[in-house]
Amino acid sequence: MAMIQPEDIRRKAERMYPELLKSWVDGNMDEFPRVIIGNKQINPDLAEAAKEVQRLRDGSKETLGYGYSIQWQEVNSRRHGRNRFPAKITFETMSDLLMFIKKSEEFSAFAMTVNRIRAAFPQLESWIRKNPRSLTQMGTEIEGLFEVAAFFQQHPQPGCFIRELPLSVDTKFIERNKAVLRQWLDVLLPAHAILANEEHFERRYGLRYTEQPVFIRFLDPVFRAELGFPCDVLSLPLQTLSDLPIQKARLIIVENKVNVSTLPPLSRSLGLGGLGHAITLLRDVRFMANIPVTYWGDLDVEGFEILSNLRSFCPQAKSLWMDCSAIERWYTLKVTGSGRQPAVPIHLTNEEITAFEICCRENLRIEQERLPHAEISDLT
Repeated sequence: MAMIQPEDIRRKAERMYPELLKSWVDGNMDEFPRVIIGNKQINPDLAEAAKEVQRLRDGSKETLGYGYSIQWQEVNSRRHGRNRFPAKITFETMSDLLMFIKKSEEFSAFAMTVNRIRAAFPQLESWIRKNPRSLTQMGTEIEGLFEVAAFFQQHPQPGCFIRELPLSVDTKFIERNKAVLRQWLDVLLPAHAILANEEHFERRYGLRYTEQPVFIRFLDPVFRAELGFPCDVLSLPLQTLSDLPIQKARLIIVENKVNVSTLPPLSRSLGLGGLGHAITLLRDVRFMANIPVTYWGDLDVEGFEILSNLRSFCPQAKSLWMDCSAIERWYTLKVTGSGRQPAVPIHLTNEEITAFEICCRENLRIEQERLPHAEISDLT
């Protein structure tokens, strides 16, 4: 095994960098000098040993004026004679380490960013301590983050589209930085300015947005006429759907739009589909709290996750053809699933959990559009 070389030291120093950022943020900089652990055994071949020692010296602070320092030890042996070999390798100062891994400019910008955030938003101290690595990647975005955060502090729940905000940042800035802005705004804004149970950024902070249209189909022409619609199939903005005066009816939510279109006639019933994981958008549909709701999704891990998400705000929702008997009945129609192995969703029945586990274990998917229509036409 060769003696430790400059490239080995560089890799070890680069692995120290994230810890160094955290230590600086925490005000704990008493960790220098830092010792580099590595092989310092002398190569039995004298010529090779000399080359390794020279390379180590050439890359050191002794030669470059920065970087790692070598504590030499004189060794006298029959094989090598009297020579100096490395006994200890250290970075004496933080500056030595940063210059060696070419992070001096990045660290300087990082330190300036931390100090500016602390001065402008001292409430973010906990966030700073948890996210030092993220702060090295903010670059020029920090000015815009300050501007957006200050605006929301002064104008909580502004009630306009993002592009209408009177800010100097470009129209895509908030979209690019939603993750950080959410972390900041959750700390900086008062509780009444945050819709805490809402994951959607615009709804959470009181912004307008272009609503995703919801595909619906009336399964009863009398019910459709009662609500004043001229056709059976249409797409509605979420708010318009929520405002419908629906009572004494049944809602059937289907994953695939094609299956919504082939649902059989059903008295006072409405079919809705094509939302996938965006099913949580329906939490604002007020009439869902007072009517029976049925969900029919693919028999796979994602389908059960969507079902669980629906039940998180609509606990009365029943599943349709999403159990072990359905898997057994249509097992020959299975295809390969996504391969994901997520945790068991929390809002499933015991029967659904068993079916979910089968889908996980066998990486199984039975797509609802593959089910024979003649076998599933009865929804009564």
